[in-house]
Amino acid sequence: MLDDITQTAELFLPVYKKLDGADGYVSIEVNPLLAHDSEGMIEEGKRFFKALNRSNVMIKIPATPAGFPAIERLISEGINVNVTLIFSRTQHRMAAEAYLSGLEKLLSKNGDLSKVSSVASFFVSRVDTAVDSELEKIGNKDLQGKIAIANAKLAYADFKELFKGPRWERLSSKGAKVQRVLWASTSAKNPHYSDTLYVDNLIGPDTINTLPPATLRAALDHGNVAQTIDTELDKARTQIEQLKRLGINFDAITNQLEDEGIASFSKAFDTLIDTITSKRDRLEVEWHHESANLGVYQSRVDEALVSINEKRIIHRIWEHDYTVWKQDPTEISNRLDWLHTAEIMLENLRRIEELAKAAQDAGYTQAYLLGMGGSSLAPKVFIKTFGTRSGHLDLTVIDSTDPEFILKYSKLIDPVKTLFIVSSKSGTTEETLSFFKFYYNQVASALGNSKAGEHFVAITDPNTKLAKLADQYHFRATFLNDPNIGGRYSALSYFGLVPAALIGMDVARLLNQAMTATCSCESCVDPNENPGAWLGAILGELAKAGRNKVTFVASDKIASFADWIEQLIAESTGKEGRGILPVVGEPLGSPEVYGNDRLFIYLQLEGDTTNDAELLALEKAGHPVVRIRVLDLYDLGRQFFVWEMAIAIAGYIIGINPFDQPNVEMAKMLAKQIVADYAEKGALPSENKSLQSSGISVYGSVNANTPGDALTSFLKQAEQDAYLALQAYINPTTETYRALQTLRVLLRKQSKLATTLGYGPSFLHSTGQLHKGDAGHGLFLQFTSEHRQDTPIPNEIDSSSSTVSFGTFEAAQALGDRKALVSLGRKVIRFHFDRDVVEGLKHLSEALE
Repeated sequence: MLDDITQTAELFLPVYKKLDGADGYVSIEVNPLLAHDSEGMIEEGKRFFKALNRSNVMIKIPATPAGFPAIERLISEGINVNVTLIFSRTQHRMAAEAYLSGLEKLLSKNGDLSKVSSVASFFVSRVDTAVDSELEKIGNKDLQGKIAIANAKLAYADFKELFKGPRWERLSSKGAKVQRVLWASTSAKNPHYSDTLYVDNLIGPDTINTLPPATLRAALDHGNVAQTIDTELDKARTQIEQLKRLGINFDAITNQLEDEGIASFSKAFDTLIDTITSKRDRLEVEWHHESANLGVYQSRVDEALVSINEKRIIHRIWEHDYTVWKQDPTEISNRLDWLHTAEIMLENLRRIEELAKAAQDAGYTQAYLLGMGGSSLAPKVFIKTFGTRSGHLDLTVIDSTDPEFILKYSKLIDPVKTLFIVSSKSGTTEETLSFFKFYYNQVASALGNSKAGEHFVAITDPNTKLAKLADQYHFRATFLNDPNIGGRYSALSYFGLVPAALIGMDVARLLNQAMTATCSCESCVDPNENPGAWLGAILGELAKAGRNKVTFVASDKIASFADWIEQLIAESTGKEGRGILPVVGEPLGSPEVYGNDRLFIYLQLEGDTTNDAELLALEKAGHPVVRIRVLDLYDLGRQFFVWEMAIAIAGYIIGINPFDQPNVEMAKMLAKQIVADYAEKGALPSENKSLQSSGISVYGSVNANTPGDALTSFLKQAEQDAYLALQAYINPTTETYRALQTLRVLLRKQSKLATTLGYGPSFLHSTGQLHKGDAGHGLFLQFTSEHRQDTPIPNEIDSSSSTVSFGTFEAAQALGDRKALVSLGRKVIRFHFDRDVVEGLKHLSEALE
């Protein structure tokens, strides 16, 4: 650490000299565990300053009661001090007093006042984060996003008063510099605020603004440079007074922020030491997160990494340069905030944790998440991987329109103890709104309309239909997500983290793991050492070489993570006649059952050796294999970000925009039209059966006498680069899944084609884009069934009238998807089970044996 600071101080030394000590400083922080130990901070500060032996180094001391004597003592000995963690005007005034007293003592020893400097680091955006939370509780929106700036402006007015008058003039005449105000924490933690909010409004003489890279880019691009720090002071005073009248104790909030800041810095220090220790241990045994045996493809990947470096691709991604992918910024420039999600969400944990605590206190024991695709996949990963911590809410994800599925879980609800999370980025997802109407009416029927709303939470983008519904029906809470994050990139945003907190996960730990990945994927890291660039180069280059069926093998405890990756890869890359097919959940086989289009990726939890022998056999047979080792369950936080960056890189390599989904709406619109026609005519479109036998009706262009023959005949249509997609518009039971997996393995054995399996309509929000946007070589096997029972979808909230049932809706979705695929020239066959689904699937399997 000292070596890093020494080198950095040398880099800034010319600035320091040119400006005669006005700028060019580098700060080093004393151990935050010493925040309440004056003597400890003094001794460490002196030790650092002596060891560094650089005049342009500042020792960072927190503005705690123990910190102020340390500040005074260090200044009195000619040591520069950066006073940090200032949240209140009181702290600021005490920091200035410590500085002035230190200067006076230095002067009494005939010290050179011109050689010592100090800044007061006043934290800004965190104030709004904390105050906004309190304002939201009482329904006040007028003051949200305003108090931090008001607080800072009044602190600057204090600064001008503190550094004038006889006392200061005496010190100034001896060469003393003012203790400039340094604005810290100036990135907008609320994504709905202007990204230059805490820059534009705090500009003035003797101020410093420490800008994170993203905020700096925004300020350079569209910041408003004008002296604003000393304007509207009366308005600022009024706003602070309004807080008091609203019953909000601002002093208590800033005191709490100071305590939290010290705790956060201390935890970060402990984590750093633990990380260094564990990394040292891993280095000693040559442990790596990622490794690969790519055989003849290694040279292609090496060349790609060289090109990525030469073209500054990683740097340009962090600069939000849309031309990495396309010349048109549409659905790129407004989809890149995932790069900063972990950092932003760490600053917004308070509201999430408060909801989790309030839910526990209110006696909730279960949570139902109503959502599809990117809104549901990360929560599914969390509940399957971590389970529910004792005392927290058990989570169920509702992402199927099958009426038997809907009814099963409706019967398990205790309305008094169930919290519903209605989750949709667009706020108009038809399935999600149907779920909401159905379950809201169930809760309202049991508890009454006046109490129903408090059992619901919304997660959506600003100004959506869902956001308005949440307000209209008085939801317990609404979390407005950053609109510049795409659904499949939203795992580390409110969409993933609110459910994670409810089941008792350590969300901060997950985000801190993600932050380690963010740092390792930064532009300053060589692409060969950058896990996102390295993995993205492998995915992209091997896809171009024909190994475009990325087959996942995973340790059981983290197997569900591959379901999240499936959507990320498929929806991001399957377009413009190209695509990488993620193969998830396909049972691992021996080398001879695979074609030469596979790339295997092994997601291996540390200590698990279950699949080692099979993977080694695949390597020996010439298949490329990537191993990604996961240290522990929370290491998935790292994996989320690494994969997001990797797919962004892979998209660049194969030449597509990884952030749009041009074909997703196609099936949805067709299904919507079918539903509308049904509402008018009372019947779904008729289809011509190819044959009917053994309780199975077959639809599609096949010439056969039995369903088994129809299946065999259909497989013969496979072209080069083909794959089989099993699309199950049926009740997702354990028995059904087993039967589908049995059929899947037999299909692979007979055809040697990659197989995928998805339940409708969920997969439409995942692999559906790739099915319609790739080169068109897929063969699609649809499975539908008669429903033993059905249930209506309410036309309106709090209404019993219904035009369409869930069974009709599911059938319309299957018909719409099939119609979309056929219109694009895809090969589709549908097997409709008139009786028992599992028996029907067994019948098809037997035909392949």
